[in-house]
Amino acid sequence: MARWLVGLLLVSGSALAGQGLYPLMSTGDYPSPIEMMQKLELQHPGVISEFEAELDNGELIYEFKMIDPQAKTITEYEYRAIDGSLKERDIGRLKNDDKDELAGIMMLQQSGLTFSEMLTLVCKDSTGHLVKAEVDNDLGISYIELEMLDAEGKRKLAFDMENKQLLPLLKWD
Repeated sequence: MARWLVGLLLVSGSALAGQGLYPLMSTGDYPSPIEMMQKLELQHPGVISEFEAELDNGELIYEFKMIDPQAKTITEYEYRAIDGSLKERDIGRLKNDDKDELAGIMMLQQSGLTFSEMLTLVCKDSTGHLVKAEVDNDLGISYIELEMLDAEGKRKLAFDMENKQLLPLLKWD
């Protein structure tokens, strides 16, 4: 019984986190995640491989992960969405278990588009707000898995970077 209650609290807590993001992101008081990505791409070496919008004590935070294949590093950034100020930065080395993500960013680089440009393609016809995006490679397909948030909740999509189209087999709600 106790495990069931803890599970229920965890599920309802994650649902509430998504509900709190939507009103904040809908106010228009914050730069869009794609605008923040464009600045990051200009200011730092490497390729953005992951993005997530989160609430931290009521504050909207944009988290980014950048991979620099030449330096073999992964840098994680946290920015305050309200003013674009850097909250935290961590740098680490690429590991063997990062190979799928690395293959994905290599495909992204081959496409000639940045992460923000690829997401602009994905989001142009989508309703809602981008709250998560991650480059991956599986079964020889390099794709971006993303979450969109609207008034009805989150929905997940996958976007084939090579063919620049949604993957219907990986689309779920």
